[in-house]
Amino acid sequence: MCLELSVVDIVVYNEFKDMVRHDRKWILVTGFPGFGYVGTIAMRYMVEKLKAVKIGDIITKYMPDFVTLEDYGLMTPYELFVYPKRSLLILVNNAVPHPPERVAFAKKVVNWFISIGGGKAILTGGLNIKFREGEEEFRWLCTDNCGWLFKEPQLDKGLYIVGPLATLFTILKINKVPTLVVLPYTEPSKYDPKAAAVFVKRISDLLNLNIGIDDLLRYSKVVEETEAAIKEAMKVAGEERGPKPYM
Repeated sequence: MCLELSVVDIVVYNEFKDMVRHDRKWILVTGFPGFGYVGTIAMRYMVEKLKAVKIGDIITKYMPDFVTLEDYGLMTPYELFVYPKRSLLILVNNAVPHPPERVAFAKKVVNWFISIGGGKAILTGGLNIKFREGEEEFRWLCTDNCGWLFKEPQLDKGLYIVGPLATLFTILKINKVPTLVVLPYTEPSKYDPKAAAVFVKRISDLLNLNIGIDDLLRYSKVVEETEAAIKEAMKVAGEERGPKPYM
């Protein structure tokens, strides 16, 4: 198949085009590799546990040039998966869109989503843990009567959502797509599967997906232990290089 590309194009594989033309009210679920890498970890985990089917890719003018082989086939920077049983469209962003094309990226995704019968959207990303005020694990927002509520506090006035998540959220809002944003607390510089598990658990409960998070929590423990071991090794190495006291 020969493609004549614009700045951003959504390519659905031929064998799945009929699937996304069905009269459904799709729910878009997505995030980006921002604070804690929460959005990407959560999406990839959901795809794996739901055995969602890859139906296409998003191709952009400045997309990063990498691919790798996964169990489902070729992993690319921006991937589209579906879980038809719950009418879920999962956009896995393995990279952050280049700044000059972020608006075009968001507009293309939202316009296409609406064109296939998109009904609601759920977004996630990490929220800096320094803004945590109590024992809550996340903050959230619901726009255009999305219909989903949590007992946890909503996002406070004055706290910012930034980056491509903010752009996508804005375009969804402009197009009056009911949208839920769930922002688990995380350390901004950490790779944080535990924070991703907070999102997965809440969305699984919300949509009756029955996704267990044990594997994600185990992975988080491995990450934490590895980070601790690295810090200890660096500390020991620093002490060994330092001046020795006279005996």
